[in-house]
Amino acid sequence: MITQDVYDAVRNGVCAVGFLTDPLTVYEQNPEKPIFEIIGTGFLVEDNIVLTNRHVIGALMEAKITHLVPDTQLFIQFVVPHQSGNLQVVPRMIREVSFVDDPKVDLGFIKYKTVFAEHFKSIRPLTIAQQFSITPTQVIAVCGYPYGTSILVHGLYQRWGPVVQQGHISAISPFDTATRPDEILLDVRTAGEMSGAPVFDPKDGTVVAVHYAGIEATTAFGIPITQTSLAQSLSHYETNKIVIVEEQNTEPE
Repeated sequence: MITQDVYDAVRNGVCAVGFLTDPLTVYEQNPEKPIFEIIGTGFLVEDNIVLTNRHVIGALMEAKITHLVPDTQLFIQFVVPHQSGNLQVVPRMIREVSFVDDPKVDLGFIKYKTVFAEHFKSIRPLTIAQQFSITPTQVIAVCGYPYGTSILVHGLYQRWGPVVQQGHISAISPFDTATRPDEILLDVRTAGEMSGAPVFDPKDGTVVAVHYAGIEATTAFGIPITQTSLAQSLSHYETNKIVIVEEQNTEPE
């Protein structure tokens, strides 16, 4: 059972990754309109750095070409509770992207700039597992954006924010007792745009893997992650960095 505190901590640190179909000024005037097109999911691992999948970043770059999206319309978006009792949408322009050196590891990073610190009081990096210790049948949860924008505006109801699912570890690859597994299998319903979602322990919110693929309505797949593997991945950030928007570019709130 996921407690309210764990739920809040995880969902507040999860963001949608995508692009604005109109300039930011139009988006700010119409936050309830489906102007933000979701491509994938990400979650905060350090101040101003979001972890996602390499292929989500690739889809963003492709969107620039196929949808003629300007660099200044590539965004991430957090949705958090506001003290008024309503939800607050916190969009941030993507400043840089990077990716893990190993092309077989589907992980990448997104960097943004914090303008008003008060917007991020409840948006904090998620806790990453110290070591790999999960086993088959263990209960886990996933928090992301299945079906992306579609579930928000084209379904039976309109809503904001990520979706939380709970399931079990189905298997560990290459074998269940591997101490350094290459992936985990999950019995969680999966769908497009969930790529980059954190797979976490529902007891305390500790992230144990990153969802990257799945067979719809049957099996999902995750890349195991620990504090050590994350640090190793981040050590290559500067080498593989791609600047999207220069620092001097202003970004209104």
